[in-house]
Formats: sequence, C-alpha cells, structure tokens
Amino acid sequence: MRKYFLLFMVPMIAFTAGAVHFQTSVAPVEQNSDIETAVPEEEKPFWDSAQKFIDAYASRDAKAIGMMFTKDAEFRDEFGDRTVGRDAITALFVDVFENSPEATLEAIDIERVRHISKEVALEEGWVSARDTTDGPLHFSRYVALHTLEEDGVWRINTLKDYPREAQYKNDHLDQLEWLVGDWINEEGDSIVKTTCKWSDDGNYLLRSYEVHTANGKEMDGVQRIGWDPQRRQLRSWSFDSAGGFREGYWSRTGDQWLVTSQGTTADGEAVQATAIYSIADPERLVWTVTNLVIGNEIMPEPHSVILVRAAPAPRVTKTR
Repeated sequence: MRKYFLLFMVPMIAFTAGAVHFQTSVAPVEQNSDIETAVPEEEKPFWDSAQKFIDAYASRDAKAIGMMFTKDAEFRDEFGDRTVGRDAITALFVDVFENSPEATLEAIDIERVRHISKEVALEEGWVSARDTTDGPLHFSRYVALHTLEEDGVWRINTLKDYPREAQYKNDHLDQLEWLVGDWINEEGDSIVKTTCKWSDDGNYLLRSYEVHTANGKEMDGVQRIGWDPQRRQLRSWSFDSAGGFREGYWSRTGDQWLVTSQGTTADGEAVQATAIYSIADPERLVWTVTNLVIGNEIMPEPHSVILVRAAPAPRVTKTR
C-alpha cells in the first residue's frame, strides 16, 4: 500500500491552502459530488443560495431573485447606485433583463463565509459575468450580509458589488506563487523531493518530483497545474515513471482546500482519493489524504504528512 500511496499521492502535494479568489465555485455546470459533500454544513445554505441566484438569472426570473433578499434589503451595484427594498431590487432586475437580454452570470465564486452570530453571516466572493453571450468575461468582488429569517431561510440584507477587474488565466494561479521552489518530505525509509516553476507563458505551474528509498530512486514524475475555464476550477494532470496518470480538481472550504483526484495505475487499476491541505507556517504544509481507493483496496484511515521547504543550496564564494 505504501508504494501505491506514493505513486498516486505524491503529485498532489503541489497544492496548498492560501487566500484565493475563485475556488469555491458555484456555476451552471455539473458539480463534483465529492466536493459538494465536503462543504461544511453551516456553509451549505449559502452555496445553495448562490446556485439558485445563478439559475434565476439564467431563466430571467427577477421575482425569484427578489425573494432572496429581505424586505428592507439594500443593494449597491458596481457603479455605486443604491437600491433599497425587495420590491425595488426586483424591479431593478426586471430592467436589467429587459435592457441586457444577452447578459449572462457565469459563476458566483464564494471565497469565505463567516458567521457573526446565529442569525447573521458575512459572505465574500467574486462574480463573473458577460455583457453578451460571446463577450469578454468580467469579474467583480462582492460582499453580502445574510440574516436568518423566521421561516428558516437565509436572505441577503445587504449586498455590495465592487467595480470590475481585469482577470487573466494565470491570475488564478497567483495563489500558488509561494510554491515555486524546492520542497522535501521524509517519511519512514522514503524521501520525496519536488520542484515547482512557472511555465514560460505564465499559464501553468510545472512540477517535477522524485521518490528516493533506501534502495535508491524509486520513481519520478511530472505535473502540470492550470485553470479549467469550462469547469471554472484549478485542475492538474500528473504522470509518473511507472506508467500511471491522474487528474485532479480543487475547491476551497473555509481555511482549507480539498482536491479530489482520480486516475489509473500502471497495472490498470482505478485509483481515487480526496486530500486536504493547510499551511502550518510559511515553510511547512500539512497534507492529509482520505478516501484513498486503489482497485478494491481501501486505505483504512486518513494519512497525514508534512512537506517542508528545502533550504537553498549553499553559495560558494571564490577566493582570490
């Protein structure tokens, strides 16, 4: 099991928990069920609400959007215009749909949800939209204050949209910039060394890794991490020297990150797992693997390791 564990999980070390704009993504595409079930219970109402907002926008249902706000809600748009009251907000979206028939809301990407009290919660994130069906994608930050009403439904009491910002593919990878460099993990009789660097075009992170045991080099491999614009998630493709390959998707939950991966070993066995990443400090990453299944074999319990940033090579000063 240790060998298979290394074959499958070593390439996944590339990802970490850090502040990021776009990873708790709710979009009108099929969601990964492993990611959904991993959302903390207290955050699920807000994920569901975000999806309902997108669905209502797609169907041009201004009334449904209005019902997501409290009666005395306040909405301030990206231009600073203020609209007060559910009826006025509903009318505003009626006007939007009539005057911008091709406008689309691509995704609401929840960055974090913080419960201020049992009845009040603050949500922060990003909205991506297009003015026309084939127009450029625009991004704007938002902050929403929700209140839990007597019918048990969380509704928006205050919503603030910020001005649009330009966004490019490689901006999604900025969260991983700290990862560039050399890392090492020592466990038992094995040592895993990884190196990460930017691709020349800046749209990918490229990783290479080696696994060494007491008997010498066990295996090596490569990984490419990039942004999948269709699923609106970070995605990775990994290949090892034994002949196995894997792909993975990431999503944020609170202060941690989940990566769900699946692939095939060199022997043709299906393999899948879920990993949780969190930063212990700027030099250490805690990596916990759960739900690892290789063929019909299941790893009985979660397994955690610590990845440490490797010290730079000593500088040699020439003497005269």
